[in-house]
Amino acid sequence: MSSTKNYRRLHEEVLARPGASERLAALREDTLAEIGLYELRRALDRSQTELAAELGISQSAISQLERAGDVKLSTLRNYLEHLGARLELLAIFEGDDEEHVIPIHIGDKIAS
Repeated sequence: MSSTKNYRRLHEEVLARPGASERLAALREDTLAEIGLYELRRALDRSQTELAAELGISQSAISQLERAGDVKLSTLRNYLEHLGARLELLAIFEGDDEEHVIPIHIGDKIAS
C-alpha cells in the first residue's frame, strides 16, 4: 500500500472522530496566525512564479521577500493584497497587567 493511501485513510479516520472538524479548523487558524510569508503563500496554494507574475516582479524577488528580515510596508501590503489579505499594523503597549493596542495608520489621511 502506498504512503498516499495510508495518509488518506488516516486522514479520513481523524475526520470521522467527533469534533474533529472543529478542532482542525481551530488548529488551522492558530497556525495561520503564526506563519511566515512563505508558509502563508503555500497554505493558500499559490506558487512564487504565479505571484511574481501578478506583481510584475521576478520569482527570485518573491523568494528574497519571503526570506527578508526587514521589508518595506508598501511591499508587504502589495504582496498580501495579491494573496487576498489586508495588512493591518498595531502598536501593542504592555503595562501593569494591561495591554493597550493602538492601530497605526501609515500613509492614510486622518481627519482632524
